Amino acid sequence: MTYDKYKNVHHPTPYLFTLKSGSNFVYYFGEKHSFDPDHPQWSDEKEFWNKFLEDTRDKKRIVFIEGGKRPVEADENQSILKHGGMGLVTYLAHEAQIETFSPEPDEKYERSEMEKEFSREEIQYYYFARIVHQWSKKQDPKPDFKEYVNGYLEGDKKESGWVDFDFSLEAMKKIHSNLFNKLFDENDTNLFYDAITPVELNTMVNKVSRASSQIRDQYIVQQICDYVSKGYSIYLQYGASHAVMQEPLLKELLLH
Repeated sequence: MTYDKYKNVHHPTPYLFTLKSGSNFVYYFGEKHSFDPDHPQWSDEKEFWNKFLEDTRDKKRIVFIEGGKRPVEADENQSILKHGGMGLVTYLAHEAQIETFSPEPDEKYERSEMEKEFSREEIQYYYFARIVHQWSKKQDPKPDFKEYVNGYLEGDKKESGWVDFDFSLEAMKKIHSNLFNKLFDENDTNLFYDAITPVELNTMVNKVSRASSQIRDQYIVQQICDYVSKGYSIYLQYGASHAVMQEPLLKELLLH
């Protein structure tokens, strides 16, 4: 589904759907990203998860999660507080002795594809703004802002392969000022939400976000089809927009 079409789609969140391809199942839980253990969607998730376990008993199973693998925490509450829904499904998969996998493209590949259209400053700022927005959604007391984002910036430095690029927080703040003509404020949650959405194209950062999402969606769908062809049933957990946008192509490729 294109983003122009997606803008006119009204869908529930969480967005859930199930496909059966031959004897294999794809269960897709499109979540509202949240770190709140009391969010009502987790009840929907556990009901959906139990149906997946029932339908796929004695089958090869795997869990796909967004944005990299998560560690297993002590309980469901800690899993959600630290890692959101991806933490919860990691915990549930561990309890059921099912492997988790993050079907994301290699970051060097994603960055190299985006460099065909965008500057390194625009690309890195998008990754940075995404983490600032993630920090803003953390439950109080929030982790220390500088410590939180610097950990991710160090990871970006290692994963990117950009040897001569400045990944410091101060450099990100300068890019922010140049892009938005205002001083950086980590508590300006509306700005960061608006900046990283791929649905609208109001800024260059939105355009980077859309390019990133399209690269990822294509790769994820390919991975789903590859694993189903190998006899796996898959439980997927991604943001609701990914679920809605991937569903038409998954139906076309798997229901034939």
